[in-house]
Amino acid sequence: MQNPKTALELMKARYNAYVQGDIDFIKNTHDPKTAFGIDWNEVKEWSKNSKWLGLEIISTFKGGISDSDGIVEFKAKYIDLITNEEVIHHERSYFVKKGKQWYYKGWLPILK
Repeated sequence: MQNPKTALELMKARYNAYVQGDIDFIKNTHDPKTAFGIDWNEVKEWSKNSKWLGLEIISTFKGGISDSDGIVEFKAKYIDLITNEEVIHHERSYFVKKGKQWYYKGWLPILK
């Protein structure tokens, strides 16, 4: 996907990038201000050593075409191919829009 128009579109595109091992897309859609210290080789290995089983969107807050930020809560299910364990990655992702481009900024605590 060239230029996701909403935070939800970017969330789905990033999930698909993990499934396909497209770490360049993950890098290019991560806000440079919060990307420091990320071991991209580790990210690539995690993507490669996972059998992705699906993405469930739990909720969205803002993140529309006219918004400047938004939150997408999701669960991504995968099998860790090293341990053979099924894992559910539950996250609230925070996205920001700069100009016309959406970026993943980081995660927020899960609210109970």
